[in-house]
Amino acid sequence: MKLRIENLRIWLVTHWKLAAALLIVVTVSFLAGNWQLLGALQQQTTTLELQQQQIQQLERVRSESQRSRDFVATELAVEKNTNQLLQQDVKALQQQVFELKKELAVYQKIVAPGPESGTLVIDSFRLSSGSEAGRFQFSLLLIEQNKQKKKTSAQLEIKLKGKRKKRSAEVDLLKLAGFSPKAKRLQIQNFRSVDGEFVLPAGFTAETLEIRLSSQSGQGGAAVTLKREMPWDGQGEILD
Repeated sequence: MKLRIENLRIWLVTHWKLAAALLIVVTVSFLAGNWQLLGALQQQTTTLELQQQQIQQLERVRSESQRSRDFVATELAVEKNTNQLLQQDVKALQQQVFELKKELAVYQKIVAPGPESGTLVIDSFRLSSGSEAGRFQFSLLLIEQNKQKKKTSAQLEIKLKGKRKKRSAEVDLLKLAGFSPKAKRLQIQNFRSVDGEFVLPAGFTAETLEIRLSSQSGQGGAAVTLKREMPWDGQGEILD
């Protein structure tokens, strides 16, 4: 062992320049390797910081988008609720106007009868959308102008005329609304309101609506038939 150490010492003394050169090469290589590793670590650190900044930026954008979406959703909900309330108010006002017009027409025609054929009058007919899609509501007002009569008997018919499979067709609106033949025979004193709801038959396209009222309300009990027609559009009103 001592011999080996002695031989190494002799070799280093003899070849000290070569040993110094090897030491320098090893040192430079080590420093160069460490420098490259340090540069790689710094580059990775810089890349990681940039990625974290991008993530934070994206998170801020996402948060802003979420707040904007929540704000828009809240505004839309408020606007929708407001529109629904306004529509309800408009419908309520329309109904009030209709009721006032109907009441006024009743008293005007009872107090000051017009030149009708007979004493019965088809005063007004109102048609509107029903409680569900595809359903319709109607309200018919009839007036007996002869204040001396206790009651007047009359037969009511309401027909829808249109097309079915490109051919002319006619349906009984009162039957669609559940009126029996007996229910179509009315007893009218001063005035009478007839109301109902119905659904159009499948495949039937309505074009016109006809109201027909038959009675013995003419002079001397003569037979009288009153008729009113209106174009069908799913809503409308006839007023004398």
